[in-house]
Amino acid sequence: MNKKRIKIPAAQVRTRAEMETLAGEIAEMKNRQRAHSAEMDAGLNEIRKRYAAILGGLDEQIAARMELAREWAEANLAEFGAAKSLELTHAVIGYRTGQPQLKTLTGWTWERVLEKLASLPGAGELVRTKVEVNKQQILAERGNLGAERLREMGVRVAQEETFFVDPKLNGVDGRERLAA
Repeated sequence: MNKKRIKIPAAQVRTRAEMETLAGEIAEMKNRQRAHSAEMDAGLNEIRKRYAAILGGLDEQIAARMELAREWAEANLAEFGAAKSLELTHAVIGYRTGQPQLKTLTGWTWERVLEKLASLPGAGELVRTKVEVNKQQILAERGNLGAERLREMGVRVAQEETFFVDPKLNGVDGRERLAA
């Protein structure tokens, strides 16, 4: 996708009046951008509403037919032979084997499995322990810890500052249309 860059002459803003003009241009462009985005969203929502019922109905019909196809496949496994799939005129049907996964036995929980593994000799490598720095706790206690203690731990608290221009919104919202 080609992105065209708009070249703006390298001009410096020297006075507050020039800054007012520049901020006004930015605000006007952001408001236009917001209005176009609202118009686009409204159009997309209209299209979604138009097709939602059609797609929902098709989903229901497909689900019902998939159930019938599954029932037929289960009743006619001999049709598959040694294969897990069967080629038909309009589709290939079959069974896919998913990734292996562990599930607990009836009556067991993962907590009980963990306790059992801890008590079994030689099963320690089957239990994972993740040790990591609790960054949120350090940030929460940074005032109590102090700069010297933070340095001692090998960390510092960084807080970036970014420049912004927030336009004063001109009343255009998601329901209003743009005048082309």
